[in-house]
Amino acid sequence: MKPNPILYGVAASTYFSDSLLLSFLSPYVVVLGASFDQMGVIRSARNLFQNALQVGWAEVSERFSRKMLVAMGYISSCCFIFSFLLIRDPSEILILIVAQAIFWSAAAPAWSSLLADYTTLKNRGRILGKIGSVSYLSRVIAALIVALATYTEKEMTASSFLVPFVLSAVTALIGGILIIFVREARWGRTTVHRESMIFAPMMDERFRIFLVINGLYWFTMAYAWPLFPYVTVDIVHATVWQIAVISAVSGLFTSVLQPKAGALVDKFGRKRILAMSRISFFLYPLLYAMARSWIHLLLINMAFSFSMSAAMVSSLAYMMDSAPLGMRANYAAASNLVMGISTFLGSMTGGIITGHLSAFISFEQALFYGLVTSAILRFLSSLGFLFIKETVREERIP
Repeated sequence: MKPNPILYGVAASTYFSDSLLLSFLSPYVVVLGASFDQMGVIRSARNLFQNALQVGWAEVSERFSRKMLVAMGYISSCCFIFSFLLIRDPSEILILIVAQAIFWSAAAPAWSSLLADYTTLKNRGRILGKIGSVSYLSRVIAALIVALATYTEKEMTASSFLVPFVLSAVTALIGGILIIFVREARWGRTTVHRESMIFAPMMDERFRIFLVINGLYWFTMAYAWPLFPYVTVDIVHATVWQIAVISAVSGLFTSVLQPKAGALVDKFGRKRILAMSRISFFLYPLLYAMARSWIHLLLINMAFSFSMSAAMVSSLAYMMDSAPLGMRANYAAASNLVMGISTFLGSMTGGIITGHLSAFISFEQALFYGLVTSAILRFLSSLGFLFIKETVREERIP
C-alpha cells in the first residue's frame, strides 16, 4: 500500500501531541518541586509502563486491529493529559503518568506495525524518513504555537503549562479519530505462529543480539534523562517559550534532515548509520553539563538533529527488516519492552545516585558529575552497535 494524506495526518497529529508532552512534562514536574529521587522514579516508571506492556498489546493488535489500538491509546491519552493540569503534588502526578503510559503503550507497537504495511525492504528508509519528516514538522508548528502563546511570561510557573498540555490533549484526540480511517493490511497466520508469536523475537538470533546491545545502550541513555530538566529549569532558567523555541528549531532541523537520513539508511545499510548515530550521542550530556544559557541548549539540540534523524530511521528500519509478515508489532513490542526495562533501570539509577551525591556536594556539582558519568557510559555502550548483524544484503551496500 502507498502512504496517503490520512496516514500523514495521523503521524503529524500524534507526534504533535507526543512532542509537547515529551518537551514539557518533565519541566512541569520540576516546577512542582520534585527532587532528583522523585524525578528518577517518575521518569523510570513512565519508561517502564510505556514499553513493558507492549508485548501483550502487540499480540492483541496483530490478532484483531492495529488501528483500533492506536485510537484507544491516543483518545485515552487525551483524557490523562487534561488531568495533569489538576495535580500539583509530584507524588500524586506519578499515578496519572503511569496510567497515561499504560494506555499509550497500546498505540506504539500497533503504529510501527501499521507503518510497515506501507514500506518494502527497498524503500523502507525513504518512506520512514518522509513520515518522520512530517511528524517533526508538526513538532515545529506545535512548539511555535506554544512560544507565541507564552512569550510574555517572564518566569515559569505551574500555570505556564496550560497551553502545551491543552494542545497536546486536543491533537491526541484528533490523531485517535483520524487513525480509524486508515487502511490496514491483514496477514494470515499459521497455528504455529499463533502459539509462538510473543516469544518469536527472542528466538531470532540476529534480533536477540540487537536487543541485548540496544538494552544496554538505553540504560546508559536514560541515566541522564532525570537530570536534563534541572539544567533547563535550575541552571539556565529557561522559560516556557524558550523551551518551545528549542523544540521548534531542533524539530525543524530534524524534519528537513530525516528524508536524507532515510536515503542514507537505504544506501549504506542499517548497521552503519545506526552505529554512527548512536555513538555520537555521548557528547549530548557532556555539552549539557557545560551549558549556562538557553541559547547553549538550542545549539546543542540543533547540532544533534541529524544524529536523531538517523538513529530513529535506522533503528525502526532494522526492526521492520527483522520481523516476518504478521509479526511486526511483536518485534516492535519486544524491542520496546527491552527499552522500557533498560530505561526504567537507567533513569532510576541516574536519579538515585545523583540525589545521594547531592547530599555531600552542591546541587550543581552533583548534576555536573551525573551528566559526565552518563556521557562516559553512553560512549562505551554505543560501541556494541558495531557488532550487530546487517539486515540488508551485502551486495546492495556500497
